[in-house]
Amino acid sequence: MHFTLIELPYTDEIAKNYQKLQDLPGFVLLESIDKTRGRYDILSAMPYHKIKLVREQGDIEKTFTDLQKAITHVDYGLDLPFQGGAIGFFSYDLACELANIEISPQNDLASVPLLLCGLYDWAIITDHQLRKITLFAGNTQADTPAIIDKVLTKWHSPMGDNLDCKITSPFSPLISKIEYEQAFHAIHQDLQRGRCYQVNYTQPFVAGYEGSLWAIYQRIREVNPVPYAAFMHTEYGGIISFSPERFVKLENRFLLTSPIKGSEKRVHDPELDNLLCQKLLSSEKNRAENVMIVDLLRNDFGQIAKTGSVIVDGLCQVESYSEVHHLVSHIRAQCRDEISAIQAFKACFPGGSITGAPKLESMKVIAEHEKYARGIYCGSIGYFSKHGQSDSNIAIRTITATKNFLHLYAGGGIVIDSDCEEEYQECFIKIAAILKGLYES
Repeated sequence: MHFTLIELPYTDEIAKNYQKLQDLPGFVLLESIDKTRGRYDILSAMPYHKIKLVREQGDIEKTFTDLQKAITHVDYGLDLPFQGGAIGFFSYDLACELANIEISPQNDLASVPLLLCGLYDWAIITDHQLRKITLFAGNTQADTPAIIDKVLTKWHSPMGDNLDCKITSPFSPLISKIEYEQAFHAIHQDLQRGRCYQVNYTQPFVAGYEGSLWAIYQRIREVNPVPYAAFMHTEYGGIISFSPERFVKLENRFLLTSPIKGSEKRVHDPELDNLLCQKLLSSEKNRAENVMIVDLLRNDFGQIAKTGSVIVDGLCQVESYSEVHHLVSHIRAQCRDEISAIQAFKACFPGGSITGAPKLESMKVIAEHEKYARGIYCGSIGYFSKHGQSDSNIAIRTITATKNFLHLYAGGGIVIDSDCEEEYQECFIKIAAILKGLYES
């Protein structure tokens, strides 16, 4: 196996090097901006093949089969998370298609594929724990050496001009507060009738912009460090994600999922901020929401895990980010030998934290009350390496850019004792860091 490894000098200003490559076709960056919770950045571009599924075109099962076949197992014996394979996104709308739930596509997001994965023969992997940067190339494609030469030339070249962007119209909700309240009360009636225990209802926002999407990504990342960020260039538009939430990781045949459910705003006053943190920890409502999703995900893992291996090793722990405290749990399991990373992902998709419980029925309720399809939001962005490892986020705090518009969503879990005004305001708490990066940096 004639793979290539090239060590590059580590720098704390690595984003400047990433910027030199961001204009390459098919550019993708999975970034651990919060290095205390995340370890690796994975960057690649110029895929040798793409696997995609467009609305009302193609067979979902065949697409997943094609994706599985494309990630032929290769063991290079390397300690790197990505060693060639697939990187891409799986939209929430794909999950609805899988469940045969009808939704109405939203205006110019209708052209964005349900699934889009590039197949990459090389990657630059930054290990923030070891402070090490490695360029890996599998050399399975004839043009890989030429691509690597081009990448290294750009990597070592001087910085170009600063990229700029401008928000031409501020983020505005696409539904009114009255419409939100009407949907909330209708969902609440469904909960009272026993149709669901929890429903994650979201609302869309849209803004106008001009200039570089990378500049927007950089402005937000400066004030909003998260462990599962992503930047993608596609022919359908750009995607920037600032997710604090892992979906499913598979490493050495062990599964990990870390659902977020329960939020509280942060404030500058340390004493008051700590009180808000304690309020979240002691909230019976938020704890109940989190435990519901933990039970759902334990059941999801039960489909693919070895008997008796599913454990919850962290329940309702607080994780604090720049603008919000979150309640997070961690579920682990040992994956059955015959289950691949793609199969494990598909069995758990979409994440229960962004649907509610039970999953299928809550998705039906969501489809009945959300006027706009979610697109990539609440889907997942991640990688599947040829050596069997995979990792993915829940695509919350995620912007999809099409033409000159930025599409952003926010929402939260509604349970029987939820307060409508509190749930409505929680949407704005969750996007506060993104708005701060856009308007204040």
